[in-house]
Amino acid sequence: MRKNERKKVKAFYNPPHLLVKQAVTIMLYAWITGWKKSAFLRWAVQLQNLLHAGAGAHQICCFGVNPHVVWEMTGRCNLKCIHCHAFGGEASSDDELSTEEGKALIDHIVPLDIRTFVFTGGEPLLREDLFELIAYAKSRGFTVFIATNGTLITKEVAKLLRKYNVGVVIGLDGMNPEVHDSIRGVEGAYDAVIEGIANCIAEKLYLHLNIIASRRNFDEIERIIDYGDRIGAYSYFIYNFVPFGRGEEIQEYALGRVDFKTLLDLILEKQREVRAIIIPVASPEYWAYALQRRGIHSRRLINFLGHFVGGCLAGKGMVYIKPNGDVWACPFFPVQVGNVRKERLDRIWENLRELKFEHSENECNGCEYVRMCGGCKTRMMIGDSNGECPVNKRAER
Repeated sequence: MRKNERKKVKAFYNPPHLLVKQAVTIMLYAWITGWKKSAFLRWAVQLQNLLHAGAGAHQICCFGVNPHVVWEMTGRCNLKCIHCHAFGGEASSDDELSTEEGKALIDHIVPLDIRTFVFTGGEPLLREDLFELIAYAKSRGFTVFIATNGTLITKEVAKLLRKYNVGVVIGLDGMNPEVHDSIRGVEGAYDAVIEGIANCIAEKLYLHLNIIASRRNFDEIERIIDYGDRIGAYSYFIYNFVPFGRGEEIQEYALGRVDFKTLLDLILEKQREVRAIIIPVASPEYWAYALQRRGIHSRRLINFLGHFVGGCLAGKGMVYIKPNGDVWACPFFPVQVGNVRKERLDRIWENLRELKFEHSENECNGCEYVRMCGGCKTRMMIGDSNGECPVNKRAER
């Protein structure tokens, strides 16, 4: 019998004051971004999705809710995306956590009071035990998402996802098939993902779209957001392309300073009008930029808002687990803080929260918005200076 076998994560309403904080967080987010009341209410009244999105959340951060767990359960993939941080499609299954190890991992997360669990890859639908593990996570009370390229979501797969009430995160990098296919590395990927999305919509699944913002597809971003709004996407991640993993080979696609600022302006513009929440990834400067544009400089107000909007999630509330059990603070931050095969997860969790980010401390020193931002730890670490901070005046040196 597994330790903690009968324990489950807390229900969404426990403790009640967390629900109150989540409600305040959403309203403050809407205020910070200038989200139009009509669009915001159309999003907020979808209560089932709202509770799914915010399970156990203490803050909104870069990369979504704080805290949550992401398990990169396989490096295998049917696509060969040019930006893939995990080198998807090039890995074997030899060193992946087994089914039983996966269940033990889920057990060990329960006591950490983390309620959102994301299965990703590679392509998680290539794991034959995916739905067995989803069922196990659901039995322990987790709110579950699957992050997928969407091409393998048949009608039958969509029905299974509905059966287990799984939120679906799908990557879409262009409404132009040639652009999407060139980024995803396989001809026909666009047609397959659009069909997969249609199957999710037919089953009324929670739908989230991931967009990688690079120079290759910059003109496609607004079109993807508008498409998602038409079909009822509930949330978006817009990734500021980080040249990491396979992406190191295409560093010229990284956004420069002007493009980065344009991206932040675009996200703010679209957030005001769409019925979905848009979260930037690898762009924690977004919220600081929004406040700066509104002329807000009060340290007291900024520190108060920092209780609800937390900037970079690395070292705060993300547990990113590689196929072999290594634990990172972020999928783009290749610093191992432990391995679930060798160490207790509660100890690894402490290591994560004790991580020091000297680059961030140096670059963000003196910035009035540091409590709500903190800079992208990965971009600082790899020396990505193309998209320099549009907020901190030190970046203008």
